[in-house]
Amino acid sequence: MPEVQEDDFEILTLFCEEMGGRRGLAARSVAAYRSDLERFALHSPGSLALGPSLDTMRSFLRSEVGRGLCARSVAREVSSLRAFCGWLVETGRAEGNRARLLTMPRVSRKLPGFLGVQEVLMVLESYDTSTILGMRNRAVVELLYGSGIRASEAASARLCDIDLDRGLLRVVAGKGGRDRVVPVAGQALAPLRNWVERRHELASGFEPGPWLFLSVRGRRLDPRDIRRIVDAGVRKAARATGATPHTFRHSFATHLLDRGADLRAVQEMLGHSSLSTTQVYTHLTGERLRAAYRKAHPRGQD
Repeated sequence: MPEVQEDDFEILTLFCEEMGGRRGLAARSVAAYRSDLERFALHSPGSLALGPSLDTMRSFLRSEVGRGLCARSVAREVSSLRAFCGWLVETGRAEGNRARLLTMPRVSRKLPGFLGVQEVLMVLESYDTSTILGMRNRAVVELLYGSGIRASEAASARLCDIDLDRGLLRVVAGKGGRDRVVPVAGQALAPLRNWVERRHELASGFEPGPWLFLSVRGRRLDPRDIRRIVDAGVRKAARATGATPHTFRHSFATHLLDRGADLRAVQEMLGHSSLSTTQVYTHLTGERLRAAYRKAHPRGQD
């Protein structure tokens, strides 16, 4: 398998260290940048070290399309090249970001999946809260749906981050590195309070850490644990087949907008840096309204 030239490897390593270190980009995003830029470096050896030309980048993207790469993946490669060339300019290694002249492929936005309110309730009620594990598992899913946070944010939540009296959760350095405070649904507070009061029972014999959600050994849960918790509830609620932790986040946003919530308030709660990211949910609710109209109005059919 061919290897990236030493000069390209060194500057790519500096770029990735900068992105993941001082700028606080998520590890997954840094890995995606590295993968895209390594493919570019293998296509055009020495291009990274010298500062890629526009023709070289266009040649690379044409070859990617030629090997059958989908528009979404090509768009990500364009974003990676733009980020790298922007960094070259910011660090004085280049005079202009040539990658800004690259054409971004048109990518159709995939509408996120979500559950109806009754389907969410079916999952929540599937956990046996007579057991301490069932109590914890219901509290996890209640928080996912009741606050719209990500699985990684639920896993990282500490006991001191949740204010059950005021119904607020502090999300520390979520995606994008920004802290935020989100409300927690009123009906989620009782299951969460029950769990908090008895969490020490789950890790009997172990020193419970500061984390809100613990394993039986007293360690914090990780996102894979939360995925398994959701999977267990979904298996018992047939109408919710295929739901993931992120489905509850999508459901949270969709149900808020369905009931007239302000788009910017939802953006703040979800922790989106761009309003356009949140606007995908308005397309979703709009499609639902149009479908209901076409079904119910006597002249709604085409």
